[in-house]
Amino acid sequence: MRHTRTGTSQGWQAMAASLALALVLAAPAPAQTARAIAPVVAPVAGVVSSGAAPSLSERAAQIDTLLSRGQTEAAIDAGRQFLRAVTERAGFAATNARLTVAPAEGFGVFEPRADGVYRIGDPVFAYVEVNGFSLTPQPDGRNQLLFDVAFTLDSPDGRQMTDDLIPMGEVRIDTHGQPLDAFFHLTYRVTGAEGPFRLRTLVVDRATGRQAQFVLPVEFRAEPAPGASK
Repeated sequence: MRHTRTGTSQGWQAMAASLALALVLAAPAPAQTARAIAPVVAPVAGVVSSGAAPSLSERAAQIDTLLSRGQTEAAIDAGRQFLRAVTERAGFAATNARLTVAPAEGFGVFEPRADGVYRIGDPVFAYVEVNGFSLTPQPDGRNQLLFDVAFTLDSPDGRQMTDDLIPMGEVRIDTHGQPLDAFFHLTYRVTGAEGPFRLRTLVVDRATGRQAQFVLPVEFRAEPAPGASK
């Protein structure tokens, strides 16, 4: 797989900020490397289909029947198809956003930060998962994930502290798999800000225009209180 990123920084009033962004795709399970995640599953006896895409209940019945027949590999493939149907229905989302002590090492592999208090100028590390994104087929057989990312600082009562969100550029992944979810590792570097804020980040699936955002509470102090995380 291949991913690229670009970034920009802008200043506003007495506050300036820059953000470094890295996205690492969760590695697909070995069973996914040689086949599509959502193969066609034969209709299961006793489940009536109108010819349209199977409903979630029909898909669940298919999985249950495949398991009862001992067709575990087909059941797992059908389970991935079920999960993709769920994420497509739920829509694009950013979930499990966390402040972390250091950059995440993998999907779900990170050390949560105990609080959001930082010395002024210290980097802010964050982790977030995304799902329900689009997969755009490429001529070479890969699937492309393409996101645009922007952020801002809001006051504790929700007032945006910038005229517009600060664009971070694009994040692109080209993969031969069909991932159901992925994670972002973000490093924010904020200068000129002091006090409590809500760090708000917007992620846009470029192919569909769908948006998701998450908010993390942070506070910048000249000297954090004794015992605060560093």
